[in-house]
Amino acid sequence: MGRIKVLIQPLGDVSEEAVLKLTEMLNVKLDLFEAYMSNRRLPLSEKAYNPLRRQYHSPHILKMLCRVSENLDFDRILGVAEADLYVRGLNFIFGEAQLGGRCAIISLCRLKPEFYGERSNKKLFYLRMLKEAVHELGHTLGLNHCRNMKCVMYFSNSIWDTDMKDYRFCSQCREKIILN
Repeated sequence: MGRIKVLIQPLGDVSEEAVLKLTEMLNVKLDLFEAYMSNRRLPLSEKAYNPLRRQYHSPHILKMLCRVSENLDFDRILGVAEADLYVRGLNFIFGEAQLGGRCAIISLCRLKPEFYGERSNKKLFYLRMLKEAVHELGHTLGLNHCRNMKCVMYFSNSIWDTDMKDYRFCSQCREKIILN
């Protein structure tokens, strides 16, 4: 199986430094992905913004991302936003993806230690960012949530769940990817 060509697409007012770091980490830490950062920044749709929640509705952004990237020569598209995201029924999400599809999105907002009143820690923030990116890309590869708490595909109900898991797929999840 060859490497999966991924476009990292900045969305809205996201840190270029963070997007560059994510692109680098995907290329260096995982042999599965070949990541490239987009040279253009897509705006976040104001239609996706819910002023009562002060959050963006992720499915709306995901649809837009898929629509504008359908003719691009990449296997997967990963949108990266600073905006706080939600889906109906949940207070927030770290990311969302099309199961077995081409597009995914992650939010950096709740991955920052400062969000939880802690001191800035770039190493921790970058590791969380990598874990969430790989998790959402895993969904695009057809993977569901895993019961192994150390697997990157374990469901993160909180940032502490994210901190407990690895940035890599467990052997069972990796095998499922290879079979696809």
